[in-house]
Amino acid sequence: MRVFLTGATGQVGQAVRRRMAAEGVPVHALTRGPVAAAVSAAGEDITWFQGDLGDPSAMAAAAVGCDVAVHAARECAHDASLEVLGWTNVAGTENALKAARHAGCKRFVHVGCVDVTLADHDRVNWNEDKALGHRPKAPHARTELEAEELVIGLGDQRMSTVVLRAATTWGPDDRRLLPRIVRESRAGGVLLVGRGENLVATCHVDNLADAVLRAAQRAEAAGSLFHVTDDEMTLSRDFYGGLCAALGLPAPREGAGVRVAALKARLGASSLTLTDVIQRGRSTSFDVSPARELLGYAPHVTVDQGLAALAEAVTRRGGVEGILADARTTPGPDAIASQVRRAGGGAAS
Repeated sequence: MRVFLTGATGQVGQAVRRRMAAEGVPVHALTRGPVAAAVSAAGEDITWFQGDLGDPSAMAAAAVGCDVAVHAARECAHDASLEVLGWTNVAGTENALKAARHAGCKRFVHVGCVDVTLADHDRVNWNEDKALGHRPKAPHARTELEAEELVIGLGDQRMSTVVLRAATTWGPDDRRLLPRIVRESRAGGVLLVGRGENLVATCHVDNLADAVLRAAQRAEAAGSLFHVTDDEMTLSRDFYGGLCAALGLPAPREGAGVRVAALKARLGASSLTLTDVIQRGRSTSFDVSPARELLGYAPHVTVDQGLAALAEAVTRRGGVEGILADARTTPGPDAIASQVRRAGGGAAS
């Protein structure tokens, strides 16, 4: 097996690269920056290709000789513009699908998230067949749902597709959630919603990478959608408290009920969003039995193990100042300018 990987330098992409390296699987990795600047870890059989999600021809060239495409590039920033979200999550996924098909890939694994069911109510024991009944609440979630629908709709005998819906993804290489926690703490404290006694579905990035490998290999997974989570049922106060402890920050404080205005008033100029409030205040748990049965998925990193490793990683990264310095910024219009310019021409098919 040889894998074409988008999002190779992101948190999920790095974990997928580590997992593939452990199995001796060669990877063709896409990078927006110069290939010469791309960094590979020891033991990786990786070839770097320059290109972005707006260029299916460049992606198709990178995917040549690969059996499987893993699409791990996505934009999940809660404050990103709808234009950026649409071009990255929807148009970018369509381009990745076209590129993989053009290059002759037999399997396309799409790494999405459970936010495609984001709603202002509890989602407990939610399975893949359960319909939300309306579009998800936030713009990033709506574009991720559109991307997921594209992947499911374009799978066929020539190139089968698999969708993985990951719960809140976390781990040592995170550049978005951890910096937001640090900034929130400094702006007045990390707030729970209520007492934080609701369930929160999480997915350590190494558990997700294992699911990706299995989705790439298992023939019986073709055409399926799977939820991917950690093994434990975790309370919001315990998970966010664990993140704060790993970062060396004060423990979260109890907040108001599930009301955005009330929480924003407590945090002043904080960037707390509707998605934050829902994720912290509504119970979520997802049925992973299909992933266990068809993929053989068995999460091997516990939440406690992941938090201990995270604390060590924070130290290696220079503490909270290093976390902030390495934070991923929300992309603006310039991030998708090349896609807009190339729209309508030169696509692989």
